[in-house]
Amino acid sequence: MGRARELIAAGTAVSEHGGSIAPMAPFEPDPRQRDVLQHADGAMLVPGGSGTGKTAILRERFARLVEGGADPERVALVVGSRRARDEGRRLLLERLPVALPTLTVVTIHGLAFHVVGERFERLGYDAPPTVLSASEQFARVRELLDGEDPESWPVLGPLLKLRGFADEVRQLVIRAQEALRSPDDIERRAAERGLAGWDELAAFLRHYLSVLDASSEVDFAGLVEQAAVAAGAGDPPFDHVMVDDYQDTTFAAERLLAEIRPRTFVAAGDLDAHLFSFQGTTDEPFRRFAERNPGAATVPLETRHRPEPDPVEAWRAGHVSEQHAAVARELRRLHVDDRVPWHELAVVVRRHGPHVEGLLRALDDAHVPRRIADAGSPAAVPATRPFVLALRWLVAGPQERDALIEPVLTSELGRLSPASVRALLRLARAHGRRPSDALAMHDLAEPEDAEVLTALAGVLARAEAVAASVLDAFRVLWLELPFAADLVERAETDHHALVDLEAVVELSNAVASAGTAADPSTEAFLLSLGATEGAPILAAGDEGSHDEVRVLTAHAAAGREFDTVIVLDALEGDFPSLSRPEPMFDLATLDGAIARSEINRRRLADERRLFAMVRSRARRRVVLTATDPHGDESSVTLTSRFVEELGLPWEDVPSAPFAEPVSTFEAASAWRRGLGDPTAAPAERLACIDALLALGDDPRRWWFQRDWTDLSAMAEDALSLSYSRLSTLENCELQFVLSSELGLDPGGGYQAWVGKTVHKIIEGCERGSIDRTPEAFERALDERWEKTRFPSYAVSEAERANAKTVLMRNWFERYAEPPAMATERGFAFEFEGARIRGKIDRIGPVPEGGTRITDYKTGRSDSAPKPAESLQLGIYYLAVNEDDDLAEHRPVQAVELAFLGGKKGDAALDVKTWSVSEDVEEDYKARMRERLAELIDRIRELNVERRYVANTKASCFFCRFQTLCTRYPQGGAVFPIDGLVTTPAEVVAGS
Repeated sequence: MGRARELIAAGTAVSEHGGSIAPMAPFEPDPRQRDVLQHADGAMLVPGGSGTGKTAILRERFARLVEGGADPERVALVVGSRRARDEGRRLLLERLPVALPTLTVVTIHGLAFHVVGERFERLGYDAPPTVLSASEQFARVRELLDGEDPESWPVLGPLLKLRGFADEVRQLVIRAQEALRSPDDIERRAAERGLAGWDELAAFLRHYLSVLDASSEVDFAGLVEQAAVAAGAGDPPFDHVMVDDYQDTTFAAERLLAEIRPRTFVAAGDLDAHLFSFQGTTDEPFRRFAERNPGAATVPLETRHRPEPDPVEAWRAGHVSEQHAAVARELRRLHVDDRVPWHELAVVVRRHGPHVEGLLRALDDAHVPRRIADAGSPAAVPATRPFVLALRWLVAGPQERDALIEPVLTSELGRLSPASVRALLRLARAHGRRPSDALAMHDLAEPEDAEVLTALAGVLARAEAVAASVLDAFRVLWLELPFAADLVERAETDHHALVDLEAVVELSNAVASAGTAADPSTEAFLLSLGATEGAPILAAGDEGSHDEVRVLTAHAAAGREFDTVIVLDALEGDFPSLSRPEPMFDLATLDGAIARSEINRRRLADERRLFAMVRSRARRRVVLTATDPHGDESSVTLTSRFVEELGLPWEDVPSAPFAEPVSTFEAASAWRRGLGDPTAAPAERLACIDALLALGDDPRRWWFQRDWTDLSAMAEDALSLSYSRLSTLENCELQFVLSSELGLDPGGGYQAWVGKTVHKIIEGCERGSIDRTPEAFERALDERWEKTRFPSYAVSEAERANAKTVLMRNWFERYAEPPAMATERGFAFEFEGARIRGKIDRIGPVPEGGTRITDYKTGRSDSAPKPAESLQLGIYYLAVNEDDDLAEHRPVQAVELAFLGGKKGDAALDVKTWSVSEDVEEDYKARMRERLAELIDRIRELNVERRYVANTKASCFFCRFQTLCTRYPQGGAVFPIDGLVTTPAEVVAGS
């Protein structure tokens, strides 16, 4: 049982061995690399594909220049990221045996900061200008926009006070400086093209730059522009400059490098690795390098020094949980069987989002140590949300607090049950108080809840008193919230809690940085959380020193190298992802309109390069994973076209039982099977007993050692509900008990059968089993038509004609293109102790980003509810937000009822759509949650009361129980008894 001892020794503990990169090995250049090392004068372009040693040759050239006597302070290596900078510095310090006063391995912004710091006087400054952080720059833009006169903005004036508009303007002023677009140039080009509003933006850019200049400040883009001016004044600041990843640069950076005028200038890059155009970079300087540097040499690197990954596999799972579990197990197998260190393994996702949380839970459950690289704002991590929620409460107004009160009380801040919070909010309304006042209503709560409310209200009040400083406010929250103390205590023994604590530490670092900014307030910090994407940072980054699996985005994988890379969700919509939000003010429009087809073509090319780059990060093996519940049943799958282009066959994810266990859980399962195998040799079965005992597996906890569950003791409130049951209850209690509880409803008539048939055909069109053409739709309808469903032949043919000429036509008019992201998508989520389940007809994309939930109605829209009031759409909206399996479809931007049958007097499609905008989202969610909670509470009350009363305001048109209802004459007593009146509802209750 050597495997038992090995697994016991490894256990499920997290390895803490350092994950640092190995020192630079002795460099043996190939002939082309030797030409780069020997370059002695002028400019040189070094193009090369992935793995050809571009980064390595630039580092080696830097080292040999210093070893050859070059002044280290006049040699610069410019890299594309903080991680590459830190790695390059460490390796060069190990490579060079001499002590160096400085080592100029920097990003382009670090190079600009160095030049401006040395030559600020030549720019007219008395001291080096202050470099605004991303949050400070955003705050400055908002401040200036708030002071603008709306009358001077005839086109864009109504948007001046909006935070989203300020963020778009912030990005514009950065991109304009990076692209060397002056305010005059923007005005001229906008006038030539007749673009409205751009003259207002140009005037603001002019004002913004003058304000920064007057206050001796620069933003990151302005820093590069100022550095170019300073570098061109006086002697060249550097003799030798090397630039890596030159395919992703800006025109401002190109100008800075030209103004430095070094004796040797070597730029390396790969056009197939141009990945960051969405951040404002361009490959144009790389393409025109020879034009801008006359006489420049070109030395292409063609020898690949990193092997191609082999094999490249494609795994398909039927459910996202199976996919995550398979990824976690494969990582453990690679670590246990192949002896691959954790830090040599990577899981790549297209982007961070809620969908990653399921993966992280699977890794934690498998005890796989992991680190999220480049996760963006620390506020996006679930463990930090209670603190961010508390900070938002401190600066929120009354209406905002009304929307926040329920999340605050049900989160780790209050830790109250949703049912308790609902009851408390109902009491607040009954007393004529605002929902947010529930925090102070201790006297109306249960004793244990009252204690929690008192403590939480006190902590928030003390934090609010010092909210002028986010640092002071966070200090109060950290020291006084029970959640913080519990997290620290659990982190000593629980790896999951340790990971959460690290995320909170990251948030505290961001708070500490904000606490020393020009505006240290809590409000400024919260505003800055969404304004830091893509912002360069001059401080050193921390990649972590533990031996951990890296979970990183596709773009964050650039420049890294691993033994094995597992790509999550190789699906259409992720790889490729063409739904990138458009900037409100795109500088490219100044040069001419770009057709949507051309934009999509460029994005697809970007995605193809990104996918190839991710695959090239692995030295040995690549595993592409996807979730495709349809399997081979459909000719059209959800899997990525990029995988199909590689010619890879999709294989099912490995499933149990496994030949060799890679965890104590798998080992226990395998040896229990061996112990219970009557055909196995006695010695093997005895060995299984020894192994199980060595693992600490207690036989008393095995399932066959326990008694059968007492069914009579099952909880009465274990509810499984659907929209149809809830809507029936909302309409009428008597109808609910007769149809849903007692199952007496014989089912819908022929109209319901037609609707179900049309739904099935639509589903087939969406999934590819039926061609997406009207002809195929009609053939499927004729093949499935059952005349016996109808009261007469005439009715049958009339309904068939209506299905073809009205229902089918209306569906193709709006929903044939683009295809749905999901159709007949099942869901299930827990709510107030009940399980809500159902299926969503359609989840489709929204051009501006996000998704739209659609429910098809084959009837007419007469007397239809408003979409915002529809319980069905509300449940679907909550399902997408509550069910982790539907996380990929967030955010939901709109909900709609699509009446394929048109409306009275008009057979045209009638779609009732409601946009779930940010300003109504919380109110909509709260209303639907409250409505759903009240229905669930009513079901529980009815289960106790056993009395079901007919609703006098119910819609009875489709009700099949009129003969049992007191609202109708036929529902009266059959044999009246004098002195005793018995209603049908009482009969039902008595039964």
